[in-house]
Amino acid sequence: MPENGLIAVNVPLDPLRLGALSTRTTHPFYIARWNDALEGLGLNGHIENPYWDKTKGEMVAACINGTLLRRLIPSSLSCASPTKGRWQGLGTQHCGYCLPCIIRRAAILNGLRPDPDPTVYTVDDLTARVLDTRQAEGVQIRSFQLAIDRLHRRPGLAPILIHKPGPLFDESPARQAAIAGVYQRGLEEVGMLLAGVRTRPT
Repeated sequence: MPENGLIAVNVPLDPLRLGALSTRTTHPFYIARWNDALEGLGLNGHIENPYWDKTKGEMVAACINGTLLRRLIPSSLSCASPTKGRWQGLGTQHCGYCLPCIIRRAAILNGLRPDPDPTVYTVDDLTARVLDTRQAEGVQIRSFQLAIDRLHRRPGLAPILIHKPGPLFDESPARQAAIAGVYQRGLEEVGMLLAGVRTRPT
């Protein structure tokens, strides 16, 4: 499974979105329909997302071989557009501000602490200057800030918001509560990354 936790649930980050601009192929409803299809076809198989209730940071922290993980992080790629830096004369690397990069940075920050993130990002220090929300560098970050602020002010919204991207009627009340929990913890991870980050249209 390529995604889990916050990204699998895919709650819209701000009111103008239908989703978080990421995949829904790991949303519980989608996986349930796949399993219905397998059963309908008489195929002996079942799809399960083993990390559905874990944030990326929790997965990093729980990694059995942390030494190997630290060695492989610089070689892995999460960026949605790793070649966008070519206009600046840069090679293939993480931009540092797209949605996958934000999730990656938050996971490594929370999961590897106090060790630093060894990834090379085009925008390395998100706090160095005000990020323009009319440019790609600030769009996703501002949307995360809005989502984090909304949930901080009204934490009781989490069990409601998880239903926006798709039905969850296949899930038990206990599992729905767990989904709301991983959504909230995932945003908290990103919130730690974005502490002190300033955004505005410039």
